[in-house]
Amino acid sequence: MPALMSAQDRVVAVVAHPDDAELMFYGTLRAWHDAGAEVSVVVATHGAGGVSLADQAVGARLERGDRPAESAASYEGTGIGFECLELEDGALRADRQLVSAVETALVRLGCTVLLTHAVHEGNDHQDHHAVARAAVNAAVRVPGCTTVLHGQPHNAHSHVAPTVLVDITAYVDDKVKALARHQSQAGRYYLGEEFTRHRAAEAGYRLLPEPAADGRCFEGLVPALLLLGQPERP
Repeated sequence: MPALMSAQDRVVAVVAHPDDAELMFYGTLRAWHDAGAEVSVVVATHGAGGVSLADQAVGARLERGDRPAESAASYEGTGIGFECLELEDGALRADRQLVSAVETALVRLGCTVLLTHAVHEGNDHQDHHAVARAAVNAAVRVPGCTTVLHGQPHNAHSHVAPTVLVDITAYVDDKVKALARHQSQAGRYYLGEEFTRHRAAEAGYRLLPEPAADGRCFEGLVPALLLLGQPERP
């Protein structure tokens, strides 16, 4: 069983858009589930605004259910739960509506471990910033949520340096396949196999160069809260 992962955990990844959890946490979620934990993904928006200006110019459009269906398909057969809050993407704010929606989901799912976007001032999507702040705000009022971990943004100049590594060597091939499910976003560099495998090696070379040189793959996380010796759940 991976260190610090327990079958008693109730892990919830709260992200802004379909594909965000797969980008940051796919291997981590699989590893936690295989350790016996209950694992769920909660996506705030339907992501229908995720069409580039160039694609819009030639008439490309997305329906509200298109991208959530792609994300749900990426977890088929894994035992990981998936749900979408169906908020409008592109203009999320860490306001009462978003905080309340996230808090309701975390309480309902009995969250003990929260995974979400990084809280930082660097370059990133505005929805990522909003969800990160809303999730951290909500988690304070969720009984039993004693671990909060932030994912690594794919954007350049994000000023986020992971210090926690999760070995995803056993899952990296499946991660590549999961990201390939997002056909509505095909062609985006950060969903491609080359970028996925490069990033899975990069954090290891920085923090654990010997295992990385042996071909181990990792997802990098930033801890905001980590309670060791967590009390037993009732």
